Amino acid sequence: MALFGVQMHAVAVCREQALLKCALQDAAVATSGDHRHRVEVQGRHLSHTMDPRCGAPLITSLVSVTVVARTCAEADAWATALMVKGSLEGAILARKSKVSALFIDREGDHLRETRVGRLFETRPDPERVS
Repeated sequence: MALFGVQMHAVAVCREQALLKCALQDAAVATSGDHRHRVEVQGRHLSHTMDPRCGAPLITSLVSVTVVARTCAEADAWATALMVKGSLEGAILARKSKVSALFIDREGDHLRETRVGRLFETRPDPERVS
């Protein structure tokens, strides 16, 4: 099967920067997030993703979750579910389920990453990416 190159971006205030490059074979990647589709209402970021627990848009500091899985459908389902769970609960669920996920959170004008799973835990500590 063919080897595909994938580049993931971290979205900052006025720019995008390459966060991670990887080669995938017999795998798929999906990202769920509000960095492209959101609105700001009274200073709060409202995501296009709905929180089924309350029937309203997600209100979170989480910018995105990227997941690598065997199929695109599996990666997409996990990315959306982990986005809804949030970075703390989502990271616990991803570890427990052996899912490789990259969480990006807003911290003021900076972004913070949390890496979970064998494909993303190549760096020892979470670090700021902008």
